[in-house]
Amino acid sequence: MLGGVVLAGVLWPARLPAAAIETLRASVLKIYVTVQRHDYLQPWQVSPPGYGNGSGFLIGKRRILTNAHVVSDTTFIEVQRDGDARRFPARVAYIAHDCDLALLAVDDPAFPEDARAIRFGEDLPKLNEEVMALGFPMGGARLSLTRGVVSRIDYSGYSHSDVDSHLVVQTDAAINPGNSGGPVLLDGRVIGVAFQGVMGAQNIGYAIPLPVIQHMLRDVADGQYHGYPELGVHTRDTRNPALRQALHLPPAGGGAAVDWVDPFGAAHQRLFPGDVLLGVEGLAIATDGSIALDGNMVDFAELVERKQWGEQIRFEVARSGVVQRVELPLRNPVDPFCYRLQYDEPPEYHIAAGLVFQPVTRNLLGAIGGDLENRAVHNLFYLAMFAKMDDQFRDRPQIVVLANRLPHSVNTYHEAYRYQVVCEANGRPVGTLRDLVQALQQPTNGFHVIRFDGSPDPLVLDAAQMPEADRQIGRRYEIPSMTRLR
Repeated sequence: MLGGVVLAGVLWPARLPAAAIETLRASVLKIYVTVQRHDYLQPWQVSPPGYGNGSGFLIGKRRILTNAHVVSDTTFIEVQRDGDARRFPARVAYIAHDCDLALLAVDDPAFPEDARAIRFGEDLPKLNEEVMALGFPMGGARLSLTRGVVSRIDYSGYSHSDVDSHLVVQTDAAINPGNSGGPVLLDGRVIGVAFQGVMGAQNIGYAIPLPVIQHMLRDVADGQYHGYPELGVHTRDTRNPALRQALHLPPAGGGAAVDWVDPFGAAHQRLFPGDVLLGVEGLAIATDGSIALDGNMVDFAELVERKQWGEQIRFEVARSGVVQRVELPLRNPVDPFCYRLQYDEPPEYHIAAGLVFQPVTRNLLGAIGGDLENRAVHNLFYLAMFAKMDDQFRDRPQIVVLANRLPHSVNTYHEAYRYQVVCEANGRPVGTLRDLVQALQQPTNGFHVIRFDGSPDPLVLDAAQMPEADRQIGRRYEIPSMTRLR
């Protein structure tokens, strides 16, 4: 309605009165979490329980939207309304680590029925519009309200996965630890979810905007979260005249040139290096890959992101000077080399004679990142970044590495193999940790012979000594199981 906003069935003027704020207070909740994370250097262990809190808000009956990072790796969750001493157990109904959102459910019928859902806005905010962030920052027990303006709408990285990038709304409203998961409002309606700030910067905070929120909620409507489709295309700017001539493009105009196609992306075998993306879904693509969308210039990938997994997207492509239309089904396979930070599941490992083998993950790389004096560590970081680009991924869904050594007389000389990548065990190729486990069940002439990429010298273990060594190592290091596979 013109000149106001409907909130909880009441028409409020554009600048919210105190009564409207009180209504909102009943719908914003403090979230208490108990967290246990795994130790990736000793993957059979978990850390002692830790405790934290965040914010969330009602979007339906006993349904609470918050950040994934607030409720990841949790063993217990409770929610509490401002001014109400009661806490109610909650559970994660859906979690989207790729866009840092989670939907909680409260099953207790005693949860207050007067707690109403906050409605969503309809559009992205405009620059310099005043927004309001609600939450429970810095562990406070009472609801906090801060105001600021929208200072930027951009495409940026999401720190929770440390890989994904999506649209963000930047604001100078204070967003501090504990604000995470709380609503960011414009005229009483949600236009974002507070989720991260910038270390060392003053008054810069970010909110997850409506298109990302709506994508997640539409995705789970069928009872499963599929995640974002991945086009898997890298492009470069075509403003250079010589490059445009080489690509058979007119001197003036737009278009972004494809320079690499991910073998696990939806565009694999449909787009090719040298193609020039001129348009997407009827919108012109500029030389730098941007499009005009909702009054903002954003990367064309934003339009891809607004599609659900399994839908189609249409490109106008110049290929060797011939303009054609390309329809892409957004059905990419699971990418084993997309190293998102892992949550909510224990790490895989296998221990043989005190040697701890694991697949490379972003969590493992973070755990060993301080050991940069070992040259093998540099190779692991290189593989994590460039295995696909340098064609080192074939027949290898996992990169299996000797991640740690538990000292014992059976493995006294094996420290030199630490952080090296396993390629073969007992004459069998190793493409996954499961391959290694199976290969080590069949010794060669009484020995286990493990070979590593780029190393002429194999690691050799006496098969007869291993059963007793494993029993001793299990007792000595309090290891409940020598193997965990998915």
